[in-house]
Amino acid sequence: MKPFDLTQYARKVATSLQDKDSIILKHNLDSFELAPDKQALYVNNWQQNNISYMRNVQKLLGYPKEIFSSEVVHGNIHPEDLDVVSRIIRAVVDHYTTKALVSTDSYLLLTYRIRKYDGSYLKILRQSGAYQSDKEGYLISNWSLITDIEFISNNNMVEWELNGREFDRDSFRQGIYREFQNFFSKREKEVIQHLTLGATSKEIADKLFISLHTVHTHRKNILRKTNCTSKEQLVSFCKKNGVL
Repeated sequence: MKPFDLTQYARKVATSLQDKDSIILKHNLDSFELAPDKQALYVNNWQQNNISYMRNVQKLLGYPKEIFSSEVVHGNIHPEDLDVVSRIIRAVVDHYTTKALVSTDSYLLLTYRIRKYDGSYLKILRQSGAYQSDKEGYLISNWSLITDIEFISNNNMVEWELNGREFDRDSFRQGIYREFQNFFSKREKEVIQHLTLGATSKEIADKLFISLHTVHTHRKNILRKTNCTSKEQLVSFCKKNGVL
């Protein structure tokens, strides 16, 4: 399957939002206190496909102001995290650009690794909420607060949570589920189902009429896709994203 191009998707969103008049929601970003060595703040304008505001980005990630862009934000996600992060971001943006549900009380938490200017990777917690909407309440831009969590993170899983008020939580959740419908192959889903029931690899091979080596290959691919290191993590990932 061809990898999803998040940068190209951002351009498509920008085209769909070009003719909308935007209004700024109630945020005073200049007064927001940041931990100097651990946090940065920026606004991603989906209408114009650019970064319209930033603070502390160069200190945290190393990117000079003149080159930090939407392409940098979307194009420097760790390759192992990219597919999962792209699906989540696409579900979130589709939800808030097709429904007049923008609220200053809701925000998304998302953990993943991003490439710094020096080429190294940093594990971050990204908190994102609405910054601008159009007059009908559709999302135009969002603020993102990124925090270095390298010192507390003990895994490479991509994890997300929606906090605060959400007018249509079921619709949002269904959007996430749709994005992950084709994340695993049919056979991988069968292996996962048996794993969650406590079956061993030998038992799975017998039930699916495949070789033990094939089961091991599927298990390896499943863990690679999710960055999970245990069955417990895998079950949590699959339930969260609608695979189970």
